[in-house]
Order: sequence, then structure tokens, then C-alpha cells
Amino acid sequence: MVGRARLRVGLFVAAVVGCGGGGSSGSNGTSETGATSGGSTTSAGTSSEGVADESDADSSVLIVSPDVGPTIACDIYDDDCPAGEKCTPYASDGGVRPDATHCIPLAEFPGGSGAECSVQGWTASGDDDCDRGLYCVVYDAETLEGTCTPFCSAADEGDLVCAEPATCVGNPDIIPRLCLTDCNPLEPSCPADRGCYRVNDHFVCLDDASGPFGAYGDECLFTNDCDASTFCADPPEFFECAHATGCCTSFCDADDPDASANCPGAPEHTCVRLFAEGEGPPGLHHIGACLTGPEV
Repeated sequence: MVGRARLRVGLFVAAVVGCGGGGSSGSNGTSETGATSGGSTTSAGTSSEGVADESDADSSVLIVSPDVGPTIACDIYDDDCPAGEKCTPYASDGGVRPDATHCIPLAEFPGGSGAECSVQGWTASGDDDCDRGLYCVVYDAETLEGTCTPFCSAADEGDLVCAEPATCVGNPDIIPRLCLTDCNPLEPSCPADRGCYRVNDHFVCLDDASGPFGAYGDECLFTNDCDASTFCADPPEFFECAHATGCCTSFCDADDPDASANCPGAPEHTCVRLFAEGEGPPGLHHIGACLTGPEV
């Protein structure tokens, strides 16, 4: 989407999202991440595990005086703030990765799930205009605009869950964990301006933050740096790319005998299965990506 700053999902889906997707290693050997950045740190936000520091690339990040340190003052998954307030995560050090929570006053007219939103101060201030149980995932680092996205909910057994067709995305030790809509990158059905991207062991709809970039072979750091429904591959899975962080490539159907021949970089790039047998999201074990690796 031309015009959007390349914040990627500075999603602290901090992890949610970085290059390569992470999760269990399939034949491509990608590492598990939260939001990871290229080189298999998503974002995410989540790079996972080790969200990339975006402060040098994101001039809108406001570095503030450190708080007293990270404090979990309220429960974002089972909001226990007083009426008229909501629990929100924020970066206590003024950075890009939330590590604390506190109660803030609700906006006069708070946005619902999927609504456009904005944050005050910097990308991870948590001071947004979304309703209770929602978090403004920023896609534009300059305007600090984003989309109101639901937190996961606490189930009776202590697990974090989402209503279908959403999936709770994010590593257990990362906040916030958010509900993102499931999708199939080979048959994307995400809303306009969103693409189907891999995050950990899931494929979910995220804002396309690629701007004028994101084509095959372009550099990427976060999973949604690439064009909608394409894949940010970590080196060395994508050797021909000159970038040290990651490169955009195509998803493919590893069960299709002609998949490798249809890869943009064929014959050097072949369709490589992303999940080992028995792993990956249900019904999508056949998803692969065009990489330098053994043909499936």
C-alpha cells in the first residue's frame, strides 16, 4: 500500500512477526519466533525473539524517560480496570516492545474491533482510542495510525483463546497476544489492504506494510514487509538475495508437482515445504515457499 510508512507490523506482536515465520522447524529450518525480524531473530513489533530495534528506522518513535520499570498493573486478557478505563500494554522504556500494563481512561468514542485507530506519543505507548479488550496495532509509524485488534481471552483452564476464525498469536512470554484472523496464503480471503502472512505456526491476516516495496527479491525485516500473501524468507534459505536480513518470495503448493517450475526464481529456487510432517496449521500442511533448498 503506497503511502504507508514501512513500520511493518511493528507489532509487538512483539513480537508477532518477523521473517521466516518461525514455529516448528520444517524442511526450511526456520526458527521459532514471536515477531521476528529477518535472520530469524516475527512480529509481530512481532522480532521475535529479539524484536528488532526499530528506533533507528522509525523516526516517529518517541524515546521517553524510563518509567520505574515494567509493572503488570492490570490484566489485558481479563480487563480488571475500573469503569471508564481499560487495561493496555506499553513499553516502559519508551521503546517499541511492550513490557508492562496499566489502566488508562477510555476515549470518548472508542473504536471497536477492526476500526481505524491511533496512538499518542509513540508506537508502543499503549495510549490508543480503541475500546476495552482491544489494542491499536500501528501500521504507519509517522501518523501512528493502525487497526483496533482484540486481545486473546483467558479461558477457564488458563489458556488464551480467540473466537473462530481468529487465532491467538504470540509467544507466551510476550505481551500483548492478539487475535488475528486465520487465512490460506494460496487462497487469500483477507480484507482489502491486508494480506495472508505466516506468523509462527499460523497464517493470519495482517496489514500490508510493504508500500512501494515488497516484490520478489526485495529486502524484508518483518513478515508484512512483503507484498500481500507473500513470504519474508530468512537467509540462508534465500541465497540469491543480497540482503542480510531477509528477502520476499512466493508461497507455493508443495503437493503440486509443477510448483518448483512455477517459482519466480526457478530453477535456483524450488518449492520447499514449510512444515515437517504432522506439523503446521490443520489443512495447510502442504504450504511451501520458493527458496533455495531441496525440491519437494
